[in-house]
Amino acid sequence: MFLLLFMVGCKKEEAENNANSSSNNTNQTPSSNIDEAKILQLVNALRQTGCLCGTAEMPPVAPVVWNNLLENASRVHSQEMSDSNYFSHYSLDGRAPWDRASEAGYSWTTIGENIALGQPTEEAVIQAWKNSPGHCSNMMNGAFQDMAVAKVGSYWTQLFGRQP
Repeated sequence: MFLLLFMVGCKKEEAENNANSSSNNTNQTPSSNIDEAKILQLVNALRQTGCLCGTAEMPPVAPVVWNNLLENASRVHSQEMSDSNYFSHYSLDGRAPWDRASEAGYSWTTIGENIALGQPTEEAVIQAWKNSPGHCSNMMNGAFQDMAVAKVGSYWTQLFGRQP
């Protein structure tokens, strides 16, 4: 069973840019129980070729790079959804994807999130997101430069972002 949602948030550059964001693409954090290289390859293959998102023709766009700060934010959300048995872009305390990204130290101008429940593999979750126009549009959004995915139990969280 597929339960899928999407959300995009934008904001102007914040004065409180976090100094930690300069080290965000290093392997400083423990990895999720997914194959990061595979999921990044699947997303970038889609972005490289372009696709149809519902009825919208999406042209090829630049690849995204893995971001450990977004991975941490994704993992926190997937863990909370799994632990508390709920499914939403909003945390139980009302935090949105952009709040979790900021709390993880990711300084951003644009944030997008895909969540999924129940897909067993990287290929299955990317296919499910591709089959959903809103999720597909997030994966094909050329404004995004960074991405990460985390899976806890059956809960997937994919965050996209762009830094100032």
